[in-house]
Amino acid sequence: MNAPATSAQQSNFQRAERQAQVVRALGALLPAHALLWQDEDTTPYECDGLTAYRQRPLVVALPETEAQVQAVLRTCHGLGVPVVARGAGTGLSGGAMPHGEGVTLSLARFNQILKVDPVARTATVQCGVRNLAISEAAAPYGLYYAPDPSSQIACTIGGNVAENSGGV
Repeated sequence: MNAPATSAQQSNFQRAERQAQVVRALGALLPAHALLWQDEDTTPYECDGLTAYRQRPLVVALPETEAQVQAVLRTCHGLGVPVVARGAGTGLSGGAMPHGEGVTLSLARFNQILKVDPVARTATVQCGVRNLAISEAAAPYGLYYAPDPSSQIACTIGGNVAENSGGV
């Protein structure tokens, strides 16, 4: 006999349908290696450094260009899909906590130091640049990037800006 579907089964079916819709739409914009949706691939994105709270995202997008970021955001907006930006995932505030029906937009591949200007004492960097890398690039000029020496090997400038992080 066929029993009626439970609400949990219906919810799982709806999630799978929504996931397929989002994967199809984003698959037209990103290379195959830049789109994750299988459980084993999305599990590492279910939390940031605050591991007490977990939520598996519907899809993880790993764009490699600014144009791809724009296309992902435009498409998600059109589909009404929430987007959570994520960098290194080292934060302890839950700022990268994924939305269960949304896309986690990983910006980790944006890791280039574009320019160091020792006279102005500035650096132009992408959001995924690790703090230590900024200090290493500035060191030949007798400069360094000051925030949080305890996690500088892993945390990124994007997290410093987005989460006001960078100090013990």
